[in-house]
Amino acid sequence: MDKKQIVNQAFQLNSKEDLLNLLNRIKRDEIEELGFDASKYHPFTMRHINYYCNPNNVFHRYRQFHIRKKSGGTRVITAPRNRSFMMILQAVNEILKAIYTPSDYAMGFTEGRSVVSNATIHKGQNYVFNIDLKDFFPSVEQFRVWKRLQLKPFNFPKQIANIIAGLCSMRQTREIIDETKEHENDKRYKYVLPQGSPVSPIITNMICDTLDRRLAGLAHRFGLCYSRYADDITFSSMHYVYSPNGKFRTELCRIISDQGFTLNEDKTRLQKIGARQEVTGIIISQKLNVTKKYVRDIRNILYIWDRYGYTAAIVKFLPKYKAAKGHVKKGNPNLQNVIDGKLMYLKMIKGEEDSVYIKLYTKFQSLVNRDTSLDKTNTYGISYVETTPILKFEHTNGTIVDFVHDEGGKRHAEFILGEKKQYATIMSVVKTEEVKENLAISNCRNSNGEMFWLIHSLDKVTTFKPEPIDIYELNNDLDLLLSK
Repeated sequence: MDKKQIVNQAFQLNSKEDLLNLLNRIKRDEIEELGFDASKYHPFTMRHINYYCNPNNVFHRYRQFHIRKKSGGTRVITAPRNRSFMMILQAVNEILKAIYTPSDYAMGFTEGRSVVSNATIHKGQNYVFNIDLKDFFPSVEQFRVWKRLQLKPFNFPKQIANIIAGLCSMRQTREIIDETKEHENDKRYKYVLPQGSPVSPIITNMICDTLDRRLAGLAHRFGLCYSRYADDITFSSMHYVYSPNGKFRTELCRIISDQGFTLNEDKTRLQKIGARQEVTGIIISQKLNVTKKYVRDIRNILYIWDRYGYTAAIVKFLPKYKAAKGHVKKGNPNLQNVIDGKLMYLKMIKGEEDSVYIKLYTKFQSLVNRDTSLDKTNTYGISYVETTPILKFEHTNGTIVDFVHDEGGKRHAEFILGEKKQYATIMSVVKTEEVKENLAISNCRNSNGEMFWLIHSLDKVTTFKPEPIDIYELNNDLDLLLSK
């Protein structure tokens, strides 16, 4: 369905059945766009809607896990527990996106706007003032969502607003002191937006319409520039109005409190011209830039890949990358995709004509071409990027390759690399009793560009042969690179 069709049908919603039909139509059309047979898809049922729209049904709705913050500590992420619920929320998100356009001051979770748009607004100012809203998503309670959905531009009937608000909210425990119980803790519940739901970002933008309007008015009154990227709020100006007890800060705190949010005092900062000014991770001066560390990390990983090979790059850099990102990811991220993504971000910030970007991108492409251009692709479309005898692989990387039989009798191999368990496919011609001296392990790429490990007989597969790795020399190289 295109945006106009969704809007037309959404404005005719009057019952739970109408909403169910619209959600199923969106789901069916998305399946068809992916090239699958829509006649075989399983539609949402009224049972799904009735169950998932009740925030008290916590078991099958959301799961929680912690990720590390860059500033220290952890953040609780609450994500949909199963694919069915996730797809319902994604369909609801499509409805809201079709109807609603965020305010001109909202730079996050908005088509055509990004961290670059947000940073550009504040470029070249003498003062940049950043504040952060504490517990942003859980600060928005279900009744606010329900009320907002009944206002323009949605104008949903109460029943429809109630269902959508219920789908998008979760039950959260809070401790309330009840004086009648001699200060014992009495557990009560509130219903809030989960941080990790695909619908929460657009709903927070909807809720923040009034906040944006009032803060933009405050900025205009004091001659400032204003923008908001989710919970990250930025003001900037050529003149100073940011005294802690001044009129601007006093009025700012009052507006934020009136709108049901709390200022995170630990993340409030004033950045003056002459020192590094940063907005949503981007350095701003007369032009936008990334940090020196960001560029250095890309350069270092390309250096290790070039000199010591792809496997050495995985061993030394992927754990650092995952630790810095703070995410708990399923599977093993593809190192080539990681570098490609970092280069795309660099291009977005600095521009495709920037000399630093061109140099790093050219080096990256030369390494990709070097490891794929040799005559090493078999009839199955598998490219052998890097091949090492298993015994040498174990010695170099400080690991042990174990052969495992699963319950079905199929074989695979397991080993630890880059601080994470890795899995390798074993070629069928390899005998179970074959000694490791006769085997090799290859880092391979399939026809879809996906990387995987393969164990096979030690033959004459042509691959890039990196320099012999002296582990002390490698560590010294890393220390030197990271100190630059």
